[in-house]
Amino acid sequence: MDTDATRRDGASAGGGNASAGSRKNRKPGLVERLKILHQLLTDRFATHAEHQEAYLQAGLGMFAAQIGMLLRVRLLQPSAEVDAVCGMDLAGAVEVDQTLEWCSAPIAHRTTTLWNCPEPNISREVYNGVEIRGYLCTPVFVAGHIYGLLCFLQSAGGQGGFTDEDAETVEIMAKGVAKMIELQRVPPVDQARLRAGFVTEGVKTFEEYIYQARLPEVYGVPGRVVEVLQKRIGKASLSIDFIAEEMNLSKRTLQRRLQQQGISFAELRDQVRFHYSINYLVENNMSIDSISSTLDFSDRTSFTNAFKRWTGLSPSTFRKLFRDYA
Repeated sequence: MDTDATRRDGASAGGGNASAGSRKNRKPGLVERLKILHQLLTDRFATHAEHQEAYLQAGLGMFAAQIGMLLRVRLLQPSAEVDAVCGMDLAGAVEVDQTLEWCSAPIAHRTTTLWNCPEPNISREVYNGVEIRGYLCTPVFVAGHIYGLLCFLQSAGGQGGFTDEDAETVEIMAKGVAKMIELQRVPPVDQARLRAGFVTEGVKTFEEYIYQARLPEVYGVPGRVVEVLQKRIGKASLSIDFIAEEMNLSKRTLQRRLQQQGISFAELRDQVRFHYSINYLVENNMSIDSISSTLDFSDRTSFTNAFKRWTGLSPSTFRKLFRDYA
């Protein structure tokens, strides 16, 4: 999706459903919005949950939305975790499918996505059976990493639509939410201290490591090797002898066919191991020894050496650096 185009088209669609005067009556102006955001940034709240709710309630009023959500993106998982939700009866909401358009676009493009229903009788059922006629979602960045999404949705009973001014406002709001998270939940000093204590040069962002560790996009015999390796992770040996046997090939034949396509078995196995190792380190409580065994390394030292070759970091350092940001 071209998010810039979506933003322009969405604003136009919303504008076609309501006059400028009615929008002004429904929504506070820019000056009032800035005052609200400043108050949210400087006020003290008894709990983190109360502060989250205050931001979402403010957004419902500013954008004439019926649902407000703060989602925590999990880059290694198919669903985003619901940190907070306000508005319609979604109190039991715990996660949102990250492949939904209003989640996937701002995550992929790292920018605000705005959509308004262009036709009176069209809606999109996007969550918990709620039919949506418009959405406004922007990424929230904490310590240089995408933490999650700030989303506001208009249901079938909503009036008007989202505007470019709404998009500008929600982006400012997202910066306030990020500051709230940094101060109350994920102190930025932690990562700075960890990096200073372990590695000062060459540390990439978590998103870069995720991209680097993606599974190989290969087909034919190499693709089959990747499939068999994935199936055997944590269950059986990942040695070439057993992989060849499961594919009904001799070891030499498998090596020759991979060589014909310019890739080796060791390279494919390395990439599969790298992919799963990041998942295990960040999303699970498995010990380093358990991860080493699951990935069929002979011992912890062999896994540590391989992981350092892939990332420049030891597994334990990588876990400490990125566990709170995944």
